[in-house]
Amino acid sequence: MSYAEFERWRDTPLERVTLSIVVPAYNEAERMLPTLAAFAVAVSDLNEPWELILSDDGSRDGTAALARGLGWANLRVIEHANTGKGGAVRRGVLASRGDLVLFADADNSTPIEELPRLIAEIRGGAHIAVGSRAAGGAVEAGKSALRRAVSGTLRSITRLSTGVGLQDTQCGFKLFRGEVARDLFRRQRMDGFSFDLELLYLAARDGLRVAEVPVMWVDAPDSKVEPIKDGLKFLRDIVQIRRVHARRTPESRAGLHIAVVSAYPPGRRSLNEYGLHLSRVLAEKVEVSHVTVIADRLPAAQEAQAAVADAPNVRRVWSFNDSLSAVKILWALRRARPDAVIFNLQMASFGDRRVPAALGLLTPMLARLGGLPTITLLHNLFETVDLDTAGFGGHPLKTLVTRTFGRLFTRALLASNLVATTMPRYVKLLRERYGAQNVFLAPHGTFQVPQVPELLPLLPTVMAFGKFGTYKRVEVLLQAHEILLNRNPQVRLVIAGSDTPNAPGYLAGVQREYAHLPNVHFTGYVAEDAVPGVFSGATVVAFPYSATTGSSGVLHQAGEFGRAAVMPRIGDLADLIEEEGYRAEYFTPDDPDSLADALWRVLADPRHAAALGEANWCVASGLPLSDVADWYLLHLEALVDHPAFTASVAGVNV
Repeated sequence: MSYAEFERWRDTPLERVTLSIVVPAYNEAERMLPTLAAFAVAVSDLNEPWELILSDDGSRDGTAALARGLGWANLRVIEHANTGKGGAVRRGVLASRGDLVLFADADNSTPIEELPRLIAEIRGGAHIAVGSRAAGGAVEAGKSALRRAVSGTLRSITRLSTGVGLQDTQCGFKLFRGEVARDLFRRQRMDGFSFDLELLYLAARDGLRVAEVPVMWVDAPDSKVEPIKDGLKFLRDIVQIRRVHARRTPESRAGLHIAVVSAYPPGRRSLNEYGLHLSRVLAEKVEVSHVTVIADRLPAAQEAQAAVADAPNVRRVWSFNDSLSAVKILWALRRARPDAVIFNLQMASFGDRRVPAALGLLTPMLARLGGLPTITLLHNLFETVDLDTAGFGGHPLKTLVTRTFGRLFTRALLASNLVATTMPRYVKLLRERYGAQNVFLAPHGTFQVPQVPELLPLLPTVMAFGKFGTYKRVEVLLQAHEILLNRNPQVRLVIAGSDTPNAPGYLAGVQREYAHLPNVHFTGYVAEDAVPGVFSGATVVAFPYSATTGSSGVLHQAGEFGRAAVMPRIGDLADLIEEEGYRAEYFTPDDPDSLADALWRVLADPRHAAALGEANWCVASGLPLSDVADWYLLHLEALVDHPAFTASVAGVNV
């Protein structure tokens, strides 16, 4: 580019333009000038009369003033209140004049030098040319493993649930014929992260030709994208797009009948609370007509009471450590006749003895062989479980046999139509070690949409919550409590929960051993309606773990109630901190002095405790289980031929 060409473009307003470039911006003052300069250098050399439109989405850092201060004749700055990226792009596109309209990200992640390839596609007959990070020949640099896992899952769901057959819908580098762009943006409604998909959904319904062009893409170091949180928003938006633009028929109102196989309250087995809340949020979806829970049976003393308390949709048919659990579940499913089944499982869901535990894990495979579409949600994997701490250890030969059979039964679980895991590294492990292509990431999610957290209690209170006795042991916490009492005699310790099935009598023994310690309260089993009071009465939630087995429901509940956390930086807990953004004070596992110091950093500073709690509350607010349920429903669309799903994509041209 000659400097004279740039000067003419900079100083002389153009009466007619053939190319409009729209750049949405929100607080981009630090990197806006390099991006605009890069655009000016590259585009002024294309022999296209062009305009540059900066659509400022309510920036508070002077982005708009900085751009306007350049004084470029063919640069327009549009300012508006913050609505989201989609709203910013829409305003810019509707203000454009060009025969071609490009929107490109403010971080220039896809270099503007890729533009001529998109222009060639449009002038070759395409209505839309999209830059793609997934098409053959594309180059991605700097993308994290987590972002790759989430992106791969989202691409699969998008193709299955919207009829948009592109490999990559979300790259922020798309070129349109001008009249097509302005028409589509007049009709689209999304202001947020997923507006690109809505445009392509509308284009597919209109039968427009869309070209996917492989491009270079560099993940900006200070990117505002949060993979899991934004991924869930994207899935929620897919549902909304389908609802807003659906072509409904009377038959589409029927809804889906889903069965959930899970431990269930007031039973005390692992994942019972998750089974309760997953069933609840699924039942609230407009796509779902009915949820049947195939639950675990209770001890005789509770069975009659539960028969009165259980909702009509709960059928208690299988028992822990019963070798016939699979048969009983399959018979119940046959009678219920659901459209699809979701199994909510961990490796010891059906027993703490090897034979019934293993036989129970065959149930998803047998259900699929019986013709039922199945999704199995795995909260942990054999490969990631410390068998000794989980209660399955013993003689080395027995451990080897358990590991061998564990791998075999993992393969059996992978015979489900789809397998979901709560941790990205589990997805990677199953894909790499087992070659599984039917695995997707489903974050744990927060059980309830969080309300504003209650104030911290007047007395400094430490609380531990869960099922204790294997890798969750409270001796170190009680020893730390004794140290804390020397610093503040008013410190209280609440141990809320019961024994894990693998360690009956554990808490009773601990309670006797530490009976001399003051200000210690053992609650026993906590009923679901009592959970809010337990968390709200705590200053900080402690995690006295020596190992981990999957995503932590307790950490998500701490976030839901806006409470600080103190935990070891180990295994899956460390992954949760990194991937979902929770905050905590850390201690060395099995070290009471280290634990006491970490707890004291929170208890001695109420402002620090409140700040940690608020940060965790913000994370929990962005990951509700209701959104995760949408993720499951979108996957079920690939498995179930059902009007509630198919009507909304009727007539789509792929």
